[in-house]
Amino acid sequence: MKKVYLNLKMKKIFYLILFFTVLLHLIFGLWWLAISWGIVWAVIWLYYTPIKVIAKFRKITFLVYPLMLVGAVLLAIILKTLFFGIYKIPSGSMERSIVPGDIVWVNNLRYGPRLPYSPYEISWINGLVWLLEGKNADLEKKWWNYKRLKGYSSPKRGDIAVFNHPFSNNIYIKRIAALPGDTLQITDGILYINGREQNRPENSLYYSKITFKNSEEAVKILDSMKISMSLNTKNVDSIFYTGNILSKDFVNLKSHPKVTDASYGPLFHDTTIVVYPYTASLNWNINNYGPYILPYKGMVVKKTSDNLHVFGQLINHESQFRPEAERDSCGYFTFYNDYYFMLGDNFHDSEDSRYFGPVREEFLIGKASFIIYSKSSKFLFPFKKFKKLKS
Repeated sequence: MKKVYLNLKMKKIFYLILFFTVLLHLIFGLWWLAISWGIVWAVIWLYYTPIKVIAKFRKITFLVYPLMLVGAVLLAIILKTLFFGIYKIPSGSMERSIVPGDIVWVNNLRYGPRLPYSPYEISWINGLVWLLEGKNADLEKKWWNYKRLKGYSSPKRGDIAVFNHPFSNNIYIKRIAALPGDTLQITDGILYINGREQNRPENSLYYSKITFKNSEEAVKILDSMKISMSLNTKNVDSIFYTGNILSKDFVNLKSHPKVTDASYGPLFHDTTIVVYPYTASLNWNINNYGPYILPYKGMVVKKTSDNLHVFGQLINHESQFRPEAERDSCGYFTFYNDYYFMLGDNFHDSEDSRYFGPVREEFLIGKASFIIYSKSSKFLFPFKKFKKLKS
């Protein structure tokens, strides 16, 4: 009797928790999540309710089992489409935060799930649609316009985000460096947002040039700090090493009394010429970039020559999707989208917004929250230990 009473009490508590969960989501305007929790509540109630008609229906196995199977498939589709994603890291642009081959868990709820553009973006459904359309199927065609459901929060500086490349649609993963409306500037490899120097992630790498007085001191210092760099040039007065090192190691070497100079570079050839917005008159490169104001929805810019050098490409791109009457308002242009600036933690070896420009909100997929598998793990079964990604 006591066990039955406890079970009833636990059910009431559980239903009460579900009720307040639904209520809170409704209060904060997350109606789609409120409906989702309401469905969970209804399914659990149908499973446990003692009402005779429903209890009798639960015993009709030839109806209940197919419904459970269909429900499980629908649940998997909904979870994969709206709640989370799993992606494999293809490149080393985020080393050493994330290394190539790592598999990350992406939280779609953080920024709100981006609804699919077509049924070909929905797991399991895509195969059925492809069979129906046959050989003439257009996998790239957009069936629906961009729409994002409300999430728990907005993107933050420092978030590691998964997104589509603005031009190729490939999946990329970088860190959000600047938000819509921010003024970004990189000076001698140091990042400034709205005039304030930003602390780079502790695992970020920089291609650096460190000059020492002589080779013996250089070897001793680098060995003691467990830093691996390559000997580049040697002469009577000085010797310097180059290589990718952690930002904290760069700071420590720069302040070392036996180090005569520490700087970022020399730059590789391909990092000095082709940087967004590809305007030679700006004289920008990956170490010295900006100032650049990240466009935001409603931002108005005057079409002066200086502004067109900086924003011309975005203006031309956005204008393609507007009626001709809205493309120019007496020499002014109004942006209809929010944009984010993405940077890789491997600062000097990352294809990021310095090359392809700011990323429109539409292209954001979600926040990378955990590494769920890593080849670099020392554990026999690395997938057993999640690693939280730091902002």
